[in-house]
Amino acid sequence: MKCINIHHAGMWVDNIDEAISFFTDIMGFRLLTRGPRGNIGPGERALIHAGDQQVLELLTEPNVLPRPDFPVHPIGHVVGVPHICLRVTDVPAWRQKLQAHGYTVSEQFPEAGFTRTELGLLRLIYFTGPGGIGFELFEFDEENPLIK
Repeated sequence: MKCINIHHAGMWVDNIDEAISFFTDIMGFRLLTRGPRGNIGPGERALIHAGDQQVLELLTEPNVLPRPDFPVHPIGHVVGVPHICLRVTDVPAWRQKLQAHGYTVSEQFPEAGFTRTELGLLRLIYFTGPGGIGFELFEFDEENPLIK
C-alpha cells in the first residue's frame, strides 16, 4: 500500500467564470469539465488540467463566504493554505502579463538574478488572484537534483 501523489487541490471560489478565465486564458491551463455539483450540493464544479496529471478543482455555491483579508505569504501567517505555487519560465514576463490583466504583483525576489534555496537556484513573485486566492510563481535557473 502506498500514497502515489497529490491528485488534485480543491478551492472555493466566489466567481467561477472569473476563476476559469484566469486559469485558462491567463495561465494557459485547460478546462476539463464544468457542471453542477449535483448530489454534492448546490452550485458548480469545474476541473482544470494544470499539467503533468495535476488537477485544480474549482467549487462554488450560492453561500460561499469570502476569503479573510490577509497578505499573501511570506508576510501573512494564517493557519491554512496561504498560496498555490506554480512553476513557470520567465518570471519577469509573467509579472508584466499579470499586471496587464489588473493583478497587483509583488516585486520580484530577488530583484535581479536568482537566489539559492534548498530547492535550487530560483526567482519568484507573489500575487492575489481571483477570489483572493494567493499565488506564488517561481522559476528555476538550477533545480536541486534531489527534488527531481
